[in-house]
Amino acid sequence: MDEPAQVVQAVRRSARDDLEIGRPRFSLLTEYFPVTRRQMKQSWRHLRRPVREGPPEELDVIATIEKIGREGILLEPVMVPRRSNRAELALLIDQDGSMVPFHGLSRQLAETARRGGRLGGAGVYYFHDYPDGYLYRDPARLEAQPIPEALASIAERAVVLIVSDAGAARGNLDSERVERTRTFIQQLKQSVRRYAWLNPMPNTRWPGTTAGKIARFVPMFETSRRGLDAAISVLRGHYVYWEKMYPWMM
Repeated sequence: MDEPAQVVQAVRRSARDDLEIGRPRFSLLTEYFPVTRRQMKQSWRHLRRPVREGPPEELDVIATIEKIGREGILLEPVMVPRRSNRAELALLIDQDGSMVPFHGLSRQLAETARRGGRLGGAGVYYFHDYPDGYLYRDPARLEAQPIPEALASIAERAVVLIVSDAGAARGNLDSERVERTRTFIQQLKQSVRRYAWLNPMPNTRWPGTTAGKIARFVPMFETSRRGLDAAISVLRGHYVYWEKMYPWMM
């Protein structure tokens, strides 16, 4: 008499197990796959401007050996200050409009530069489409700062990385945007020596758009590990990477 009941229980248990096995499981991922947070941190660390500062705490081996050769005896080693990275970065981030899908990427770039890049300093400014009159210190673009004042606050030793799709996301060609951007770049060149552009859209989407025009006078790279490394190489003064990666832009 118990056998039918046992069969029913077995069927119910089997059905419940099948439901549990088939239940979809989702994971919330916060990485931007073309370049992860970890890769961003690694790339930022290549942006270096080593300077010896502070009290002499580190042994200068070569100078000490030369001193022994001159004096014939070691009375006191030659000590020098430790090296510290004094490279400073200013991120200029295009906000809202066609850049909305890339806000997560922009945040990751800013966070990793500030917290994991081991830089001497990292500042962030915002604009919409192109800097026109003001740069902003907050993503909501409420804390306005006139462009000359903002550029003056960026130290002379700082380098600038612009983050924008430059119209490539919508496939537009806006001549006014090209000229306004050119005007800003002329202002920028008077304040900093090195600058580059990081575009979240692949370079195959640039031709025929505002981005394609801007890429002819600004070193522009797509947002990938290779692109970020190349942009940082330009910020270090190695412009050959721009010419090698996108010869069709020249």
